[in-house]
Amino acid sequence: MPVRRPLLLLVFLLSFSAAAFPQLPGLTAAQPAPATQTAPVVPPDPLGRETPRGTLLGFIKAAQEEQYARAVEYFQPAPSHRRRSEQDDEELAAQLLTIFNQKFAGALELTSRDPLGRLDDGLPADQEKITGALGTTDKFPIQLVRVEDVPGRKIWYFSRAALDHVPEMYESLTFPEIEKQIPQTLVSHRILFMPLWQWIAILVFLPIALLGGRLITMLIAFLVSRARKARSKPPLAPQKFFEVDPITLTIAIVSHYIFVGYIGTSLLYRLYYRKVVWVFLAFDFYWILTRITRAIASRIGSSLTKRGMLAERSIVSLVRRFTQVFIFLLVTLMLLSNLGVDVSTALAGIGIGSLALGLGAQKTFENLFGGVSILFDKVIQIGDTCRINNQTGVVEDIGLRSTRLRTAERTLLSIPNGIMASAVVENLRFRDKFLCQQIIRLRYDLSPDHVRYVLGQIQNLLIEDPKVEDPSARVRFLRFAEYALEVEIYCYILEPEYSQYLATQEQLLLKIMDAIEKAGAVVALPTQTTFVTQDSWIDPQKAKAAKAAVEKARDPGVPGLRVQPPSD
Repeated sequence: MPVRRPLLLLVFLLSFSAAAFPQLPGLTAAQPAPATQTAPVVPPDPLGRETPRGTLLGFIKAAQEEQYARAVEYFQPAPSHRRRSEQDDEELAAQLLTIFNQKFAGALELTSRDPLGRLDDGLPADQEKITGALGTTDKFPIQLVRVEDVPGRKIWYFSRAALDHVPEMYESLTFPEIEKQIPQTLVSHRILFMPLWQWIAILVFLPIALLGGRLITMLIAFLVSRARKARSKPPLAPQKFFEVDPITLTIAIVSHYIFVGYIGTSLLYRLYYRKVVWVFLAFDFYWILTRITRAIASRIGSSLTKRGMLAERSIVSLVRRFTQVFIFLLVTLMLLSNLGVDVSTALAGIGIGSLALGLGAQKTFENLFGGVSILFDKVIQIGDTCRINNQTGVVEDIGLRSTRLRTAERTLLSIPNGIMASAVVENLRFRDKFLCQQIIRLRYDLSPDHVRYVLGQIQNLLIEDPKVEDPSARVRFLRFAEYALEVEIYCYILEPEYSQYLATQEQLLLKIMDAIEKAGAVVALPTQTTFVTQDSWIDPQKAKAAKAAVEKARDPGVPGLRVQPPSD
């Protein structure tokens, strides 16, 4: 018994460990994971029938190229008891192409690109109705059905129910009468699978459309001028007959597009032609908007100029240029969207390109923001006379990149806006007065009283002149120069314009010359001469009169000259 009990305990522990060890992680071998079943890869349809638009476009291309055997593959397979011959199906494909060309303009643009089709048209999920630009009538019902071709792949076909009505629809069509009246050679001969007469008609109608658009534009301009004249406003500026404007171009493009659809051009070629028309219309739309923005900016700028708001006028000019750039980007994105380009991808590309451009064109953006800061800070304006980095001229334009300055030599100086933002700019337009500082050199043989008399005469001239600012005006004996007595004339001339300042200064200097002559003084010449003489240089009579006048000025009871007596 003592031996059995330990043996039984040992057997129990071993049995418990055998059951517990498989539950511990890492002590058992890893079990292989069950194999996952991968879905078989379904190859894409070689005919592009995954979407309703792919089916429609593929059929039109095959039928237009007269590959009717391939076009028939876009038809829903018929039941075995209703199977038609290949010749009948090919004739049916030709008739269906004719129906599309005449009655379903714009069907390719309106057909869904989604593999599931349109789910909001009221039809079952596996059916799609083909509509044209003017909608689909009950007289021409054409539908697509979605059928599983191979396991896991569904494609769109022209439904057999719609194909049964094609002969009836084809019989109800009316063909252009022109094909019965022109030589059959032009009808039978084809260039790129389109009759020769249609190519000729498209080319011939181009100048006719431009001429008609020009006549309509001139008629509109005439009526507008009559209306403006009736309201006592100036008429529109006359235009040349052969001058093409955006309105003329728009009328010509629209009329030519309508004509191309009227002559029964192939729907496939109209798809390509529509893309060309979108390009021209986008250009025309941009042209019209830029002319409108330019006219609005010109009108606002004229109004601001009349009110003297030159800084605001410059800002309007800069805003107009930014607006034109924005319009160009907007029109470009709209054009790409209508041409079938993914605009989101284009926007992402623009963002990446803008980042790269910003890193590589730092100077350009520096100039751009420098121009903005110049205009908003109102440092300079168009028409201002400025001194910038030792260059003086009149500001002619403040652009996005640079500021143009017309110098005194009539040269055009272009200064980058980045430099303008950090340069010392001296705007001469804000001067309300001009400094007039002159040095007059008198001869040394003048007596002190005679000099005082001359100074008093010049001071009187400055006080009496209304164009000279009185508080700051002064006339002072400045120094004993090497060969003359120097007298400084310092005053401000109250003229805001430089040309008027020069004229006023000229009149003032001539009056000073007359005063010096009447006072008997002489301006020293820049020469050196040696005289040996006993005579006085000054006219004795004028010197005597000047001395008497000074004596009178010293007498406080005698009015007259404003000469201060010398201090003791």
